Amino acid sequence: MLKFLTDLFKPEAPKAQPITSETSMSFASIEVAPFLTQLTNNPRFGLPANFAASIADGIPSMALDETLRWKIEGGFDGALVELEIEVFMNGTDAPDLTFFSSQAAIEEIERELTIFAAAMEG
Repeated sequence: MLKFLTDLFKPEAPKAQPITSETSMSFASIEVAPFLTQLTNNPRFGLPANFAASIADGIPSMALDETLRWKIEGGFDGALVELEIEVFMNGTDAPDLTFFSSQAAIEEIERELTIFAAAMEG
């Protein structure tokens, strides 16, 4: 009975925001690590330190038309967030990355994608 009462008043573990949105962009393989590093450096995100390398390191060994997916738990604006990244090898050294997360996190990723694409063009 005492265990039931103590469990009743135990704080619940925080839950990550639900995945509700997605965005994507095509990259050259050599652009993936710089973009993911840029995303990691965004102060609104709290992503694992090895996040960019763990994904970028897996891309060179991907075959044409292969798809890999990573699930990352991190933070966004101080709240827990789940981020899933799907990589589809669309052509030789041309991966498409699709990001899945909460709407607010995806909006920030889209902003980072726009900044990155503009920097790559000029």
